[in-house]
Amino acid sequence: MISETLLHIDESLNPAQRRDLLAWLGNRAEGLQPRMQSDKEHLLFVAYNPEEMCPHDLVAIVGERGLHAQLIDL
Repeated sequence: MISETLLHIDESLNPAQRRDLLAWLGNRAEGLQPRMQSDKEHLLFVAYNPEEMCPHDLVAIVGERGLHAQLIDL
């Protein structure tokens, strides 16, 4: 079963930085499926396996890139 959560990225990212972040997340061993909200560039949806991780793990993973993220309740 796959779940999806929404993260708010605190930093302003230019288009190249957003592409790099999506590629980096998508290439991780955890099998994450990220996508940006096109009209709200600071919002990041991430699909993940809830049996392997929780949404707070996603915040920590984004932090590995030196970025700050917050969970958004849907």
